[in-house]
Amino acid sequence: MESIFNSLNTTTNRSTEIVNQIKSNLLDGTLKPGDKLPTEAELTEQFGVSRTPLREAIKVLESIGVITIKRGSGMFITNNLSHFSLNPLVFSLIMHSQNLDKLIEFRQHFEVMMIHVIKSNWSREKINRIEEVYNYQVKTLHPDLPPKRLAEIDLEFHYAVLEATENALIIEIGKTIYELYKPKMIQSKQSGSIDKTLKAHKMYLDTLREKDTPLEESEIEEMIRFNREWLIGE
Repeated sequence: MESIFNSLNTTTNRSTEIVNQIKSNLLDGTLKPGDKLPTEAELTEQFGVSRTPLREAIKVLESIGVITIKRGSGMFITNNLSHFSLNPLVFSLIMHSQNLDKLIEFRQHFEVMMIHVIKSNWSREKINRIEEVYNYQVKTLHPDLPPKRLAEIDLEFHYAVLEATENALIIEIGKTIYELYKPKMIQSKQSGSIDKTLKAHKMYLDTLREKDTPLEESEIEEMIRFNREWLIGE
């Protein structure tokens, strides 16, 4: 098969370079929605890499909806590529997401920014909506639920906070952060984390309820510590 990719000339960040090549081929029209990609073996030969960085790149592209894998048929460029999928800022976040510790830190400071935005345009209606989601979590989170469902219910709270910012840029970046988080959340979610999750969300909600009360630095540190504890076991 004729090669459509270039052999990599770097020994570091190979999965990132693979993603960037596929992205560039989409932007210049070399690849189009619906196109079938070469097989895994053909791609490793074209890029000059082992299967490990290739599979990491494919996982990233699949998670953001650029690639669809059809069992028995192969890998395809999805037919419904969106601006979100090719957004340079979104791609940049994805490329740096391998550093989980930095992602945790960035997420928490991003959420502090969201709190400030909501407080600057505060309304009882917004807080009521977030509170409704929190109350739903209190009733719904249960030790018998599978990790995937626990993660989904957890994220509903954060999506509600995102929407309360009423800022399209914040919402787009926030959704990307949570999508990057979700697979790790599913791996880490255990029934024992329910109480900690609800405690963190309650603290979050209490902070938002008070329009003129600033978020304490100790609270930010606690949020970061909690996320690091259950995501990477520190």
